Amino acid sequence: MLDHTTVLLGAGGGPLTWVAVDVLRALQRAGAQVRVILSPETETFIPALTFQALTNGDVIPADALYGTIVGEDFRPLSAWVADCAALVVVPATPAFLARAAAGCADDALVRALLLHRGPTVLAYPGQAAVYQHPLVQANLQRLRAVGIQLYDAGVPGPTETTDDITWALEAQPIVERVAECLQQTRELAGKTVIITAGPTQEPIDPVRHISNRASGKTGFALAEAARRRGARVILVTGPTHLEAPAGVTCLRIQTALEMRQAVLDHYDSADVVIKTAAVADFRPTVIAQDKVKKDVASLSIALERNPDILAELGARKGQRVLVGFAAETQDLLANAAQKVRSKHLDFIIANDISNPSLGFASDDNQVHILDAAGHIETLPTMAKVHLADYILDRVQTVLAQRSRGAV
Repeated sequence: MLDHTTVLLGAGGGPLTWVAVDVLRALQRAGAQVRVILSPETETFIPALTFQALTNGDVIPADALYGTIVGEDFRPLSAWVADCAALVVVPATPAFLARAAAGCADDALVRALLLHRGPTVLAYPGQAAVYQHPLVQANLQRLRAVGIQLYDAGVPGPTETTDDITWALEAQPIVERVAECLQQTRELAGKTVIITAGPTQEPIDPVRHISNRASGKTGFALAEAARRRGARVILVTGPTHLEAPAGVTCLRIQTALEMRQAVLDHYDSADVVIKTAAVADFRPTVIAQDKVKKDVASLSIALERNPDILAELGARKGQRVLVGFAAETQDLLANAAQKVRSKHLDFIIANDISNPSLGFASDDNQVHILDAAGHIETLPTMAKVHLADYILDRVQTVLAQRSRGAV
């Protein structure tokens, strides 16, 4: 299941620390090579020597923030982490969750989490009372929002109390979750995915522009999720404050014409194109060379239509998977269905932007997915990082059907 895979196991603290030993053995039985990184609480319950014996010394102490001495050489922590395919922390204690959610790299385990770029799984007994407190739930939500996998593997003890001292964690399901996450990272290997994100800005003068409220969050979440699945990702984004995900080729543009050119420059090599960007439909016919003064008696701005990038891509779609987005304030499903047909899309993500608490600038969204066959799926409100994975699952289904000649 995990042959020839290196997994970094974070041994948490508390009464459930012994489960980390069970998970280590289960990972090894599954074929993985395991490195262990200790938390500040680990050795209160399990001595480091136990992990050293089971891993032939492949153990990183909690105070090795920047690395360890191996033989006569210094090995940076980043080097320990770099070739690990996955990171799993067992148990993820409330103390660890708080430090991780705050990015507080004051121990080697949290610092390793910040350095790691593959799947990360945090296992914990989620129904135990302390995990239900709003403060801990807020930390879990923050970690979930950046794509970390949270896994409630808890089993109550015979007393069925909610106190986490009497709970256990099941080792084998944790290992299976790690394997599942690693499988996901290979599903788009060899594929090139173009994703557009954010708004465009159409200049009126050197100071002002026409734009919209798109934040780019969904597009950036898709780029990160596609990269985790092994794809070569090209992110074409309008102006946004978001940082490009590591390992993604990020092309920053301003106008619709620039976005069109950037997409067309890479379209021939693309297997999948997902157009989340909110592209301005119109641009000023003439851009003033100097700032237009506010004391001008009246001002009319002549507009001309921007090219319909998605329709142009659809006209020469070939075997690519083409996904669009529809942000509407009325007749949502009818307008979205018309776009699927007219632009030759495989499916479209439609959301009602009249709800101010969802969509633009929010971390969450509630959408409908309409496909070329006329099927409509309504999804519950979910974080955009989860929506990104849901969309990519649909993309992979279409790719699989296309490879079998089914569509």
